This record gives sequence, structure tokens and C-alpha cells, in this order.
Amino acid sequence: TGAPSAPRRYRSAFYGGSSSFGEVDKFQSPAADAATAATAAAAAPEFTMMAGEFLSLYSHFLPDHSKNAPPSDKKFHAVVCSFFLDTAPSLPHYLLTLYHMLEEGGLLLHFGPLMYHWSGHGGFLPGEKQQDARTNNNSGSSRPPYINTAHRRRNKHLDQRYLSSIDYTWEEFRYMVLQCGFEILEEEMYIPARYTGDEKGMMKVIYDCAFLVARKKKSLDG
Repeated sequence: TGAPSAPRRYRSAFYGGSSSFGEVDKFQSPAADAATAATAAAAAPEFTMMAGEFLSLYSHFLPDHSKNAPPSDKKFHAVVCSFFLDTAPSLPHYLLTLYHMLEEGGLLLHFGPLMYHWSGHGGFLPGEKQQDARTNNNSGSSRPPYINTAHRRRNKHLDQRYLSSIDYTWEEFRYMVLQCGFEILEEEMYIPARYTGDEKGMMKVIYDCAFLVARKKKSLDG
């Protein structure tokens, strides 16, 4: 039998198309026969995917998890982050985790905007900046960071990551990269990048992105 033909798929959503023909454009996705797929599955994986929150998946690389930390030869040579780091509810924690995931001399590559996924909610309104006794958290408390009763009432439905996220500038971002123990090798700003756009459509989203390559410094003890 011949090789299987690639299945045809059609777009299911149309916005601002320049032509009615574009709405029924087809595209093909690659297909493989069962024997090829079985052979590939038996081979050692060169690429894997993990579903879950970043810190819950990789925090075992951190020093305070040393009992379960992978040996140095199991760390990553490089980590590439594309449109990712601004999704962090706590950017410093993400950067520290990435630092410890890398071997000495390992590379961190970042590309994307700073849109901050957890931004825009949980802010203060006039009259909410005074703390009251019922919401004044002690240092180290795991309770949500509400300022007062009115602030708690208005934001208690939110994921708590909205209340702890900070929108850092690029200057602050790169400063934290350096403070974590990286050295910056390359840096470029304002690179236009289209986001999930249709080339033939009349509506597109374009971000001015930052590109950064940083290398984990070698230990002074080495």
C-alpha cells in the first residue's frame, strides 16, 4: 500500500478576511503510517511535553529541594522561553528556577513581550489603601494579601496570583537576570512579532518583543 495521504483540515474561525475564498482555504498536516509511529515511540525520546504549572514541575531543581535535586549531569544545556516569562505570577521565582535548571555555562534564551498574564486585577481603589485590623497580615503569613475589608470583598473571587504579580520593566527584568547569576551575551529590543495571525486576514496582533541570550556563570569554586 502507498503512503497515507495527509488529512485536509479547514479553518473554523474567520475574522476580517480579505476574500471569501480565504475562508475555505485548506491546509494539510503531516501523517505517518502506524508502523513508523510505533518505531518512533520505541526509540529514546528527543522531545517531550509536560502539562502543568512551571514551578510545580521544575522546583525540584532548587537548592532547598536538594534531596530530590537531579545531579549536575542531568541539568539542561539550554532553556528557550518564547512568549513565556511574562506569564509568571512571580518572575523572580521563575528566573531562579531556570538558573538552577541549567548546567554551568548553560544558556537561557528569552523572546517575547512583557504583557504580564496576571496583571490588571486586584488593584486598589480610593479608600482601600488603609489597612484595618481584620486584614492586616503578619509577615510570613500565607493569607491572601488583602489591604482591608473592602479590598477583600471586591477581590476574594480572584486567583491569588493576581494579587501578588508585579509588572516589571525591561530594565528590572534584565537586572534580575544578572542578579540570579547570569551574564548577558546578546540583547535586542523592539523586534516586531505577529501573534496567531492570518497572513491574508485584515486583523493582526503584532508585539514589539525583546530578545535576550544569557549564560549561567561558572561557579567560583570550579
